[in-house]
Amino acid sequence: MTSVITAQARVVGIVRGREIDASASVTLDQETLVLAWLDASPWRLSLSGIEGIAGGASSLTVYLVSNDVLELSGDDQLRPLGLQLLDRACAMPELTRGLKSLGSSRGTPVAAHDRWFAPFLAARRSVEGVSDPARQVMLLDARTLTTEIERAIAEIAASKAPGDPAEQRAVEAALEEEAAPVFSAIEIMGLAGDALRGGALDTRIADWRRWVETVRGVFAAADDAWTGIAAELR
Repeated sequence: MTSVITAQARVVGIVRGREIDASASVTLDQETLVLAWLDASPWRLSLSGIEGIAGGASSLTVYLVSNDVLELSGDDQLRPLGLQLLDRACAMPELTRGLKSLGSSRGTPVAAHDRWFAPFLAARRSVEGVSDPARQVMLLDARTLTTEIERAIAEIAASKAPGDPAEQRAVEAALEEEAAPVFSAIEIMGLAGDALRGGALDTRIADWRRWVETVRGVFAAADDAWTGIAAELR
């Protein structure tokens, strides 16, 4: 269980046109950043409304939607609080939920089904428990994933037509055509990953969310592609 970090801070900024300059006790409660003021009701800021953070040894800047910014300063607990916030905001979601073909190999060779999905399942496993956006992008490298899928296609083709190089090439070409949307989705994911790594801290979390959507797109495309690949193998 993650320990609760509480920081005492001076909070300066503007939220929804309202200027803030006050002391608060700051904690992270599940998906909410809580600012408990000394003389007012607490503010609860949903992590979904936070687009980026930047921190120092005893400071934390929180960038909100609509270009609002809060500057927190004065407590050395702000640094671990910021790291905890980033961990919580950028926890990798389940990537295979809702995929239909992944869980079924009906009517097709089980080995081919498992070989096709192996690169995607390996990619999912690689980011389990990783919440640092830059490391997630590195682990879900677009070029590496493309290479692994190409290898899977070649191996599936070889098992479909063993001992017949010409037929293997024909099968491989047909499977690559079915997989074209997957390769396109991976290219989009790679561009989003580059934007995330090269982006500013004030939009890091927002950039991460956009990148995650492209990752979801890759998995959805892989699931859809299996229908055509299975038809070719039959």
